Amino acid sequence: MKQTLQEEPMLASRRFFRHWQGTTVRHCDLDPNDHVTNSVFGAWFDDGRYGLLKQYLRPIVAQSDVFALVSVTIDFSREIAFGELPEVGTAILEVGRSSIIMGQGLFIAGACAASCRSVTVMMDGVSRRPRPLNEAERDILMSFAGLRENAAADWS
Repeated sequence: MKQTLQEEPMLASRRFFRHWQGTTVRHCDLDPNDHVTNSVFGAWFDDGRYGLLKQYLRPIVAQSDVFALVSVTIDFSREIAFGELPEVGTAILEVGRSSIIMGQGLFIAGACAASCRSVTVMMDGVSRRPRPLNEAERDILMSFAGLRENAAADWS
């Protein structure tokens, strides 16, 4: 089993995620082996993270403040081919003082093709230093906490 799935086995369960974003496999995403190249998985996970932050957190965050990705781990479980329809599920695993730990799953026809764990830090746009998340920001983020009880049957 992959490291990310050992740490967070629920990332392989569709029922764990509250935020979803579909994407498209483009011909230019393919490598010489005719499957999606690994760097595209990273871009899809980035789109999923940013989609959640932009839609729900950005409206209440100062425009000068930034979300800085400081760590990302991706584990690949299967190939993705042209014509398949990937979906990225994103969930909040933990909220720290200024950090947001997210877990993600990339699914094809209900099966997990890759999982991701990342850490994003909220930064003050002027000082370029981490700044604490306020209560309203924490509440929004926690509304996207992973649904562990719903996913438990898939990974227990």
